[in-house]
Amino acid sequence: MEIPKKYKIKNKIWIEDEMFYSEAFSCLTASEIKTLMRCLQKRKWETGRKRKIIYTDDGFVFPYAEAAALSIAKNTQYWKNINKLIGVGFLDLLYQGGWYQKHEREKDYSVYKNSERWRNYGTADFVKAEKKKTLPKSFHIREHLLQKKLKSTSLKRSRQLHKSEDDRLKTDNDRLHNNEGDNSDQKIPESIVNSA
Repeated sequence: MEIPKKYKIKNKIWIEDEMFYSEAFSCLTASEIKTLMRCLQKRKWETGRKRKIIYTDDGFVFPYAEAAALSIAKNTQYWKNINKLIGVGFLDLLYQGGWYQKHEREKDYSVYKNSERWRNYGTADFVKAEKKKTLPKSFHIREHLLQKKLKSTSLKRSRQLHKSEDDRLKTDNDRLHNNEGDNSDQKIPESIVNSA
């Protein structure tokens, strides 16, 4: 498969031995490791004294389209991979991107940063973090199903007028009359009928 030119990064991917043998790394799946490798490839660095590499760990974006183009993961799997990397301490979320875009050129991506929290994973010193869902709560599938369940009780009510709080089935004819001029359904008190 040919990778689009815009997604090719010429940086080498360096992984230190401590990371490789860490508890955080050992709990990753193959797809999550590929996602981590791409994040490590996006790291920027400066050369310090004695040509020692110092990582600046600036923020970077890693959109769904890029992960799909690199055959890393698609949609839900990619979201799970990023969540796992944040959860075990390899990534930090600098900025939570949005789900809405006004124009195709104006995209609101999440911004990530490589983190060192993984060093304390599995210990009492580990600082937990997570990426929250960006969609409004009403867009989540469980919330949507709950709303549908609540609406189903109101579907039994087809008329605005009811005899009591206990709703009748649709087959019951609870209307007082069909229209303004129709008094056929109205009950006439017996006192009026007897006096006539």
